[in-house]
Amino acid sequence: AISFDVGQGVLEKLAGKHATFDIIARSEEGKDTQISVDCNFGELGDCGRKRYAVGHERNEYLFDVRFPDKRPGAAGTIAINSDFDKQGKSVDIYEIRVSIVP
Repeated sequence: AISFDVGQGVLEKLAGKHATFDIIARSEEGKDTQISVDCNFGELGDCGRKRYAVGHERNEYLFDVRFPDKRPGAAGTIAINSDFDKQGKSVDIYEIRVSIVP
């Protein structure tokens, strides 16, 4: 798995809000795969385990999180595993975005 940091400042802006995370990714050419996504947002909780089928075309993989109204004590992480079936498949991650749901 590979981990991406979610800064403490970002988590402070998300505290008490409903947010949508958007992972933009694609698989290796000719090798559709699956990814699992796990989050650790410290005092703000996690995102539950998410699983997506990923094809060769660039696509968006969305998930929602409702954050408690707490102050985060540290940064968090989003971990993406592209090879949990142990077949050597990889994915390209282009960006991870977050937006607050109005």
